Amino acid sequence: MKWLVKIILLFYSSVAFSQQRNAEVINYETNIIIRNGILNKNELIEIKINNRAGERFTKVTIPYSKLVKISNIEGQIKSKNGKIIRKLSKSEIKDRNAISDYSFYEDNYIKEFILKHNEYPYYIEYSYDVQQKEFLYIDYWIPVIDAKVPTIMAKLTIQTPNNYPIKFYNQFVDNIKIDSTSSEIKYTWNTFYLNFIKDENFSPSFVNLVPKVLIVPNEFKFDLPGSFKNWQTYGSWQYNLNLELNELPENEKIKINSIIKGTRDKRDLIRELYHYLQDNTRYINITIETGGLKPYPAKYVADNKYGDCKALTNYLKSILEYAGISSSYVKVQAGNPIIPIIKDFPSQQFNHVILCVPFENDTIWLDCTSDGPFNYLGTFTQNREVFVIEKDHSYFTNTPKLSIDDICEKRKIVLSKGVQEGEIIADFYNDLKGEKFESLSYIINAFNEVDQKQIILKSFGEKKFEIVNFKIEKPPRDSFNIKFSLKAKSDIIYEKYGDELILRPIPFEIFSCEDPKSRDLPVQIDYPIYKIDTIEYFIPKGFEIFRLFDSKSINSNFGSYFIELKPTNDKIMVIKKFVLNSGYYKIEEYNKFYDFIKNIKDIESNNNIVLIKK
Repeated sequence: MKWLVKIILLFYSSVAFSQQRNAEVINYETNIIIRNGILNKNELIEIKINNRAGERFTKVTIPYSKLVKISNIEGQIKSKNGKIIRKLSKSEIKDRNAISDYSFYEDNYIKEFILKHNEYPYYIEYSYDVQQKEFLYIDYWIPVIDAKVPTIMAKLTIQTPNNYPIKFYNQFVDNIKIDSTSSEIKYTWNTFYLNFIKDENFSPSFVNLVPKVLIVPNEFKFDLPGSFKNWQTYGSWQYNLNLELNELPENEKIKINSIIKGTRDKRDLIRELYHYLQDNTRYINITIETGGLKPYPAKYVADNKYGDCKALTNYLKSILEYAGISSSYVKVQAGNPIIPIIKDFPSQQFNHVILCVPFENDTIWLDCTSDGPFNYLGTFTQNREVFVIEKDHSYFTNTPKLSIDDICEKRKIVLSKGVQEGEIIADFYNDLKGEKFESLSYIINAFNEVDQKQIILKSFGEKKFEIVNFKIEKPPRDSFNIKFSLKAKSDIIYEKYGDELILRPIPFEIFSCEDPKSRDLPVQIDYPIYKIDTIEYFIPKGFEIFRLFDSKSINSNFGSYFIELKPTNDKIMVIKKFVLNSGYYKIEEYNKFYDFIKNIKDIESNNNIVLIKK
């Protein structure tokens, strides 16, 4: 009876969704069998296409590599009544390299095909087999193809010998069912995805909000034997994988010797060697061998002058070692929003590698793929747990957290009279740190002047103003800030009404917040925001101050805001500060967070200054 009720509910759910969704995953089924240490997996996915917009899900891509073998690809299209319209032919399946724009070489490939029909709704169904002889994950199972596409039913089964222990981590998935015989154990998970994840400002990572099951073997062989018994055993595996990759060619040693000879201070020496890495190598992704987890040898980088994050990190580590300086290979889950490490589930949860150098009472952190300042991690890797690889005692620590001073954006705006009647010229002088410093530094290093201009006009323009020209001052090496100025014009900042002249506010760029009635997700702010404005309004000849607004301040757990005026005979200075603290705020706190931001935006938009003719 329970199954009958479930089937009826699923049927009505499907009918309801088909009226409002472009596509639906009707069934997402994964079956895995492990025998003799070999993993065999079958994937079966059925998708209902409801309209033209849903057709983007008719293009199917199946990744594979030398380590991940794909076979027995089958597919078919069915009518809304379930009648088979046509089956996928082998000639429709295309092979291509999965090389990305920033990669030099990858041994990752894709098989792809399209199952498209011209009468809605219709169903596409496809399946394929996967075989892996070496693997770290039995599966990283997320039965969701898109945030706005429901999964009506999903099922994962894993069969293992009864002497093959596994570990698993469940997120928003029904309790596991375990059946065993004298020789095998069968694990079964069932789930669905109906409560859609909306795109909301400052929300946690999508992968932490959807159903997923992570499964790893206790013991594995991936190039070398290893274990997920605990973090120490996994760290030892990575350490052993990196062994004997530190040999430098003789010509490289000669170059390093010349740097060592001229530098006495240890910190300066590390800086000079980091600069040597930056000046003589470039970052290119290379994903081959051991699933992209084993670095290329230091000699390879020295000879070829390029490498990925693992290779470049190992290369600098080898250079420092040759110079007599100890350092550590560090694994990190980089990017934003921050995805916390699941500490009670030892496994490969990292997507980037950096280097740390213990230094007296401090630690120097170096991202070897970066062209940025020495000992600067930035928004990409700051404020998160990282895994430091050591021979027998790998451990977790935290990367430095960006403070409000580290991300401060200072803006001075000087207004003057333009040539045309009513036209105002504004000179913006920006001194930027944090995310905007990183973005502008990348732009001036990666693009020519023509492309720079297009990007600046599109992404760094000022509302209410038309940019006339701009200038980016290339910062000194290892500077954490960049200066960016622009000249712009506007005819709506000073507006005349009879004998009065209204001076309009120039607001901070502050993100919009969803109304509390429609907000579903908590707020995750990975690093603070700190803005300081000094705006200099001129008082035209023949006018005097008629009305000013009062100074205001707001203080909250979420941050603070302050605004004040300093009038003189011919100028009015407006000084503003806005701080948004980093933090994780539950949905129950969102009303207060929303009010905090709304109050600031209300003040920002209503601070008119009124002048009057003398």
